[in-house]
Amino acid sequence: MVARPVTVLTAATALLLGAAGSLAPAASAAPTSPAASCAEPEPGRTPELRAAETVGMDPAAVSAAVSFGAQHLAHAVQIYRHGCLVGQHLATSEIAMPLASGSKGVAAVAIGRAVTLGYLGIDDPLATYFPEADPAHGRITVRQILNQTSGMAFTWPTDIASTAAGTSVHDALTAPIAAEPGTTFLYAQNVLVLLAEIISRTTGTDFLDFLQREVMGPIGIERSSWRWTEDPSGHAMVSGGLSMRPSDLARIGRLLLQNGRWENRNLIDPAYIEAATTPSSANGGYGFLWWLNAGESYRSVDVPARLRTRRVFPGLPEDTYAFSGALGQFAVMIPSLDMVIVRLGVPDTFDPADPFSFLTGTSNPNNTELFGKAVAAVTDR
Repeated sequence: MVARPVTVLTAATALLLGAAGSLAPAASAAPTSPAASCAEPEPGRTPELRAAETVGMDPAAVSAAVSFGAQHLAHAVQIYRHGCLVGQHLATSEIAMPLASGSKGVAAVAIGRAVTLGYLGIDDPLATYFPEADPAHGRITVRQILNQTSGMAFTWPTDIASTAAGTSVHDALTAPIAAEPGTTFLYAQNVLVLLAEIISRTTGTDFLDFLQREVMGPIGIERSSWRWTEDPSGHAMVSGGLSMRPSDLARIGRLLLQNGRWENRNLIDPAYIEAATTPSSANGGYGFLWWLNAGESYRSVDVPARLRTRRVFPGLPEDTYAFSGALGQFAVMIPSLDMVIVRLGVPDTFDPADPFSFLTGTSNPNNTELFGKAVAAVTDR
């Protein structure tokens, strides 16, 4: 594997590169306004690279942040502001990389699209879509699955065996009920297959086909650039089977920062995004399969979940939220700064006081430091 250099443009180098016909064409030379923004990238095209200072960021600080990520085993780091790519590190050419539990975040976006189209409601009980469910499971709502408060018992061995056998839907609908739905956070895995199954049943379309037609395609992500592992029965492994290119993951982040709009199309109802970024009473750091910085404390992914008396991402703005996956797979969205930060790779350290958090990537202190460095590069706050 050949390491790629860190890429950060200043206004001067952007002009030079434009004149030379290299990274940036002359037409995209840096404007003088710090409020510059970039157009939504065309399908299959790489995002527009802009000089950091044109979007209110210090280029030296951006470079330091990206270099820090590269030094700490990130295979990909991309920093975006106002839709513009201002710095990146790619250890290889841009290829689809596994998101692990970051996949959950994309599944929540798919549900948001289905809700927007009127196929389902987040407070609908499972009985609406699974007539075979018994009364105890049938009263669990879509919202409770999304915020991981379904109350269904969870163990890793059981879920792994269920996925391997291809019986995940049946097993989720017959799992023991360990807590009153809506009261207790438990970082479950297998139960999330019900979200994909609801989309399939209500739309008459395979979940992955729906995702491409209604989410990926409209924002310019080609079907050949992502893949989602399926179990032996053909069910997408919603909890962690998606692989995507870093810039495509950033497109989804941008869609959310634009309140669900892309090219003047309303793909995701803003009310859904607001609900998804609102923590439940059971966990101040978790929304609809997205980790939130809203709460001053949060429940971890331990079984049972332990209370952590700090924010998920200390030092970052309180409106920060993220798709987060094992070993450090992240798409971090910061609405107040109009920023998206993508970090994919492996860890080089972890917090021994919080080892289970490696399952969401939050236990590596270097991840939070990377995001903090990127935020500190903003000069117009």
